[in-house]
Amino acid sequence: MEVPSSAVALGLNPGLAIAASVIGNIMVMVPCALNGWLGARWGLNFPVIARSSFGMWGSYFACVVRAIVCVVWYGVQCSLGENAVRCMIEAIWPSFQTWHQNSLPASADVTAPDLLCFVIFWLLSLPCLYLSIPTLRWVMLVKIVLMPFLWVALFTWAITASHGLGPLFSIPNKMTGDWTIAYAFFYTITASISGNATFAINMPDITRYTRSPLSASLPTVICLPICITLTELLGCVMAASAQVLYGTVLWNPLSVVSLWTNRPGKFFVGFLFAFANVATNVTGNSIPFANDVTNLLPRYLNIRRGQFLCAILGFAICPWLIQARAARFLAFLNGYSVFMGPLVGILISDYFIVRRMKGFNVSHLYKPHGIYWFTAGLNWRAFAAFVTGVVPLLPGLIHAINPEIGNIDRGILNFYSMSWFDGFMLAAITYSILCWGFPFPMETEDEDKAANILEGR
Repeated sequence: MEVPSSAVALGLNPGLAIAASVIGNIMVMVPCALNGWLGARWGLNFPVIARSSFGMWGSYFACVVRAIVCVVWYGVQCSLGENAVRCMIEAIWPSFQTWHQNSLPASADVTAPDLLCFVIFWLLSLPCLYLSIPTLRWVMLVKIVLMPFLWVALFTWAITASHGLGPLFSIPNKMTGDWTIAYAFFYTITASISGNATFAINMPDITRYTRSPLSASLPTVICLPICITLTELLGCVMAASAQVLYGTVLWNPLSVVSLWTNRPGKFFVGFLFAFANVATNVTGNSIPFANDVTNLLPRYLNIRRGQFLCAILGFAICPWLIQARAARFLAFLNGYSVFMGPLVGILISDYFIVRRMKGFNVSHLYKPHGIYWFTAGLNWRAFAAFVTGVVPLLPGLIHAINPEIGNIDRGILNFYSMSWFDGFMLAAITYSILCWGFPFPMETEDEDKAANILEGR
């Protein structure tokens, strides 16, 4: 929801912001559906699937890359939930708006009320970490039923309260700083992709429990482009209404809700936002992280311990610093895409291009010195492809983190604006070429009893 409104806050026309979001959602839908199908087809999670491309030991590297992203995104989701909790508290006690407002310095990028709300949301999320995957299925079902009603209600309020879409949707592009329209457009595409890029890798962790591959991939193909785009459209409409009603463009929809004087409405909107964030955070971040660390340290960690470790680390990174500014939020989204794009590119190309969908030898995915051992447990082709996908994007990433570091050529920055797609294509093409030039055994004469069980034989 915040991606297009963040782009609007930086000067991009809302129409272009929505168009960029649509393109990004369609692009990320493809790997989400393919990896979802893959997890459902073989009943495997990401750490195990990664062994087929990175090797038995090399898969640990892929798990670490994803685990870091899960921790950061868990914290960011908690920061979003903090805004929802604040709306609820302010609806009950309006005086909370000014409670210890200036107790913390401005450099902290967080106020005392916001920090307290973050802690409350973080604590309330912890019991949900005990829920099993089958139980979470019902939680997500409730979310699917309730949230569309909330979106319709917010959209209706935004249109009626501002008597239309307001002037925001008719204003020209007004870029800030050294941003160009094209750069901001492609940057927004990548930011839209990045909002769902983790799911492009995480999908097997959830879809492995589905009954058929079609039931895992078809809803993604249909719902991801449509539902996410409608949600992002709502963010722009809320920003337009804020400009009419309050005289400023608020890129965070919950910041708009916090200005409401209707206390019951403010409370229930905050409650539903908080509920949605908890459901998304558990399924999209803590469970994938737990799968990764369980694979890394199976003697000491299980799924539940891994989830709690994710929550602790998500607090420790101070995610409110990322949420503080629109430019910083977009920089964060595009920054981790540098690593997510090449990773998913290697996974997709390994199964669908190199192996031509001929399948895995499931028993060897758990067997040391099997066909997925490669060289000393590492598949150097995957690591070479990963480096090829990441290194050209590093100058742009450095500039995004600190624009004052060096003079980065505009061409490099333009290339970085599509970091996820660039990394995805570079890594996928490089991996496919290396596997063609330096082939490795993909089949074995051993009977794969595990695969026979999965296929019902």
